[in-house]
Amino acid sequence: MQFDNPRLQAAISNIERGRHEAAFEIFFEVAQNEADEEAAFALTKMCFDGQLTPEQINKLFEWLNSNSRNSNGYANYNVGLMYENGMGEIVRNVPTAVKYYEKAIKDEVLDAYCNLGNIYVLGTGADQGVAKNVPKGVELLTIGANGGSRVAAYNLGVLYEHGTSIPQDYDQAFYFLTLATLQKHEHAHRCLIIFEKAIKKDFTKAFEAAQQQFWKIQNMRQLYRAL
Repeated sequence: MQFDNPRLQAAISNIERGRHEAAFEIFFEVAQNEADEEAAFALTKMCFDGQLTPEQINKLFEWLNSNSRNSNGYANYNVGLMYENGMGEIVRNVPTAVKYYEKAIKDEVLDAYCNLGNIYVLGTGADQGVAKNVPKGVELLTIGANGGSRVAAYNLGVLYEHGTSIPQDYDQAFYFLTLATLQKHEHAHRCLIIFEKAIKKDFTKAFEAAQQQFWKIQNMRQLYRAL
């Protein structure tokens, strides 16, 4: 990760030196006092990379949960993520994760479409009563991908390429992998290179459609920054 904020970059330097406690304190202070979404994301990443103590995970969860009550979309997303996977003393609870993702979607957090879509497509919550629903999952992933979630675009591209959970569609696979690649998703780029070599077909229309959608996403992001 690279940040423009020098304090966040200092936290990254601490992680590289193995000073995870110092990094946590910097990220947490910036996230809490400046409502910085990049710092909150970095904290969540540290959590999933196994770099936080149980006490730090609980502190992070309590802070995120308090923000979620104030309808903070990214806080809802991160709380959902922690419930989906079970972190620290937080027991895995997919139905609760779904509720938080749904709240995040109302606040237009695009990656929430991706995570919730994956739950429905892959059926990862079936053991806890969240029924597999492939059409609903694909719909959520598609909205997220076309809205600007590069992870959703990558996941859809792989699903359409392999044709395991959904019917195989090479044009759709190329479109979504290209859309993710244009947004600098490294795994999507590697998959796209392999895909183009393996599938001998003219994907000009799919490429042009992905490029057009990418510029729509970029224009919308610029509009949001100007508001």
